[in-house]
Amino acid sequence: MDDIELILPSLEFEQEIIDYKKEFPYSPNGINGSSTLAFKNSVTDWLDYLETLTARETLPANRVPSVQYIAVKKSDKSIVGMISVRLELNDYLLNYAGHIGYSVKPSERRKGYGSKMLALALIEAKKRNLNKVLVTCADDNEASAGVIENNNGVLEDKRLEPDDRELLRRYWIAL
Repeated sequence: MDDIELILPSLEFEQEIIDYKKEFPYSPNGINGSSTLAFKNSVTDWLDYLETLTARETLPANRVPSVQYIAVKKSDKSIVGMISVRLELNDYLLNYAGHIGYSVKPSERRKGYGSKMLALALIEAKKRNLNKVLVTCADDNEASAGVIENNNGVLEDKRLEPDDRELLRRYWIAL
């Protein structure tokens, strides 16, 4: 595994972001941890949307302040994953989605990047004065459960998401 860092997305990474999006099959739920990238027509549209998430005055309905990161290899700046840190929880996030969402590029999976990305995101969450975070995953996603458990996630419970009818594991991580 190459060493990685979390950085804010920018047009400098436009082609990498397009390639990242292409690696994921279409899902009505989008790409985890990418703040609706799957539903945006261009990287510029996505970056503009991300800007609305940074200030309460510009937040779209039912959204909370958040920071979107891309995880890049330090060696060549290629994107291996995306991770979003939500700075507070609304009712839905508290029950089903948590503070942090993430995805690893399919061609980069099983290399340890998910665990490293989450560890780096936890540092960012702590810098933003969070003292514990909720991270969730599908009950049948053993890889994601392993990522969370590798970062000291403590399983609180499992809940059925009402819209997708998907059983989710809810983990808390103290910072």
